[in-house]
Amino acid sequence: MRLPPKPTLVVGAYGYRNAGDEAILAGLLTVLGREGVTVVSRSPAETVARHGVRAVSVLGTPAALRRHRGVVIGGGGLFGRDMGLLGRLLPAFGLFAGVSGREIHLMGIGVDRHIPTLSARLQRALARRATAVTVRDQESADLLRGFGISAEARPDLSSLVPSAGRAAGLRRLRAIGLLPDRRPVIGLCLTAVDPALAKAVVAAVVGAVDALPSLDFCLIPMSRHPFVATHNDEILARRVIAACPRVHCLDEVDDPGTILGVFEALAGAVCMRYHSLLFAERAGIPIVPVPYREKAHRWVAEHGLRAIPPNVETLVAELDRARLARTA
Repeated sequence: MRLPPKPTLVVGAYGYRNAGDEAILAGLLTVLGREGVTVVSRSPAETVARHGVRAVSVLGTPAALRRHRGVVIGGGGLFGRDMGLLGRLLPAFGLFAGVSGREIHLMGIGVDRHIPTLSARLQRALARRATAVTVRDQESADLLRGFGISAEARPDLSSLVPSAGRAAGLRRLRAIGLLPDRRPVIGLCLTAVDPALAKAVVAAVVGAVDALPSLDFCLIPMSRHPFVATHNDEILARRVIAACPRVHCLDEVDDPGTILGVFEALAGAVCMRYHSLLFAERAGIPIVPVPYREKAHRWVAEHGLRAIPPNVETLVAELDRARLARTA
């Protein structure tokens, strides 16, 4: 893989307390190294502490761009329809950086098919200008290829992050009162990004918890967005616990390796978020997929799984099947 020249400025959805995005950044730094790299982050101090790399704020990006030769727009659903205003400005920023003489690399991105026309045109223009483009799934590569853009499909950058291990995961679960060695624990990786789907999933989960007293359940907030409520999974977790107090919730954990260890200690997982699917697959546990967006639906289809409808009967049946598969 051709790497960008240094010093390199890395731009993405970092510092928003999303475990998947932080795993992407950790994987990206494994590829790039930390020397000569600066990360644009919404929370620079947190990024410095967590990743051991230099970081600047979003407002500091224009000044930082002048000091860097290479620009990496790195990882995940940066070119999806769920991105906020800053995300929608990324293609324009990348094009400006290219016109300013910086070498642009797109690394580990996913490309949605259904996005507004203007955004799609800007994204394609940026991809054509980029020196190198790698994507995290074959459909993204095929989509770009249809527009005459060469892109190499590689595993998601989070795959480069080592797990803290099952023992670490067991310790985390025991710390919140669960005993995974004695009773199977099902992870619940839920999100309210799609409010209507979230409402149906919460009702199904509450019914399933009541119907399966032999299982314990642990909510795993994969995102704790600091100011967008629908992207803060802890808010949804509180709704579930209010309706069903016997459900536990994982304490604040942003370290992707530790979360991977928790997945390894589970008996199965109900997965809405994209990286919960990836983490569950890496852990080798049964997955009950309830995808919430195109990227998650795409992953489920590419891995030969079937998205389940969010109702109590189906969820109970799938969780019972997961329990039997894990103990077989």
